[in-house]
Amino acid sequence: MNMNLTLAVNDLVRTEHFYRTVIGVPSVFFSKRTEGDVFFILTLKNIQVVFQQFAAFERQHPALYQNLSRTTLGAGIQLELAGLNLNEIEHSINRAGWPVIYELVDDEHQRREIWVQDPDGYLLVLNQEG
Repeated sequence: MNMNLTLAVNDLVRTEHFYRTVIGVPSVFFSKRTEGDVFFILTLKNIQVVFQQFAAFERQHPALYQNLSRTTLGAGIQLELAGLNLNEIEHSINRAGWPVIYELVDDEHQRREIWVQDPDGYLLVLNQEG
């Protein structure tokens, strides 16, 4: 079974830059896109996260847009990326001056987490085990 998750974003270029450069998601996971696209797809195992330009929602799904425009993007959404090298990511986050919301080092369960919000407020829980 596969799952697709579509998230609205205000600035597609900024969001793609964040995931590629700040978080360091390898380029192989990104679908090819051309100039003028209103979305990009991040593929991770059995899930595809489709980041779509907010204005495209308004054109394609006016009723959905009305609901989206009532709340802050990212409200109540948490994405967890597991199996990462957090030392490299932490370095990229610091170099970009991106704010970290929360850090956890759980020695008992050999787990480390870094929580950040992407440019549209979606909460990312980045974790490394072992």
